[in-house]
Amino acid sequence: MHTIYADVFFFINMFEDFVLLLCVKRIIHANIKYTRLLLSAFLGAIFSFTAFLPFNQFPVNFMVDIILSLALTLICFGYKNKNLFLKTSATLVIVSLLYTGAMIFIYLAFFPNGMIIINNAVYFNVSPLLLIILTFVIYVILFLFKKLYKNHTGSSLIHKVKILHNNKEYNIKCKTDSGCNVKEPFSGASVIIAEKSELENLKTDEKTMRVIPFDSLGGNGIIYGFKADEIFIDDKKVNEEIYIGICDGIFKYEIKGLIPQNIVKD
Repeated sequence: MHTIYADVFFFINMFEDFVLLLCVKRIIHANIKYTRLLLSAFLGAIFSFTAFLPFNQFPVNFMVDIILSLALTLICFGYKNKNLFLKTSATLVIVSLLYTGAMIFIYLAFFPNGMIIINNAVYFNVSPLLLIILTFVIYVILFLFKKLYKNHTGSSLIHKVKILHNNKEYNIKCKTDSGCNVKEPFSGASVIIAEKSELENLKTDEKTMRVIPFDSLGGNGIIYGFKADEIFIDDKKVNEEIYIGICDGIFKYEIKGLIPQNIVKD
């Protein structure tokens, strides 16, 4: 018989939820405040007490975990659209399963004193310092998993793009997209898609603006674009003609642009 202290159980699950949500934030590159992460972790710790409800069958536990993951996703990351919400929720579920699986492995392999698993909720009767160290180790494991996945699928898809135009500098975090084949119709030059909000106080001659048709942003239409004076991708100068296409409200998180794969140099 083990004694479980409610305050310790709450603190442990709040700390774990914060780390898991932080992992999801890094994976999907979400631009959210840490106060929102803390609030979500706090509510997640309250939700964790459902582990003491009188059911212990896998299907029921799994459904409860899914519902709680959906709730935490909504609280932490908000709702932009259905696809983004489901993607974020699925990421949280996968990260949580990886963490729980690691904890179950540690429990079955080493039988550490003071460690209890209750309906997939983990309880440690350990010092807060040891808990922080252990959770940090799990965070590093998840981070390395992300890095290894990137290395397995090729170079990182996320790049820093610096745009120099009319003596102004704009820095945008962009993602390589093999499906982004937008071209400036007269020159055939490649087009980097950038969120309008990232080009604050942009000054360019309207006569130099181009009307650029697209069919890779969730539909067909036109955007306006301009030829940048200079462009750097990951601090490497792009020595070819590139246009910047301006979109409005397409990118919701930290990623604020798309780069055609053909202009990214390894």
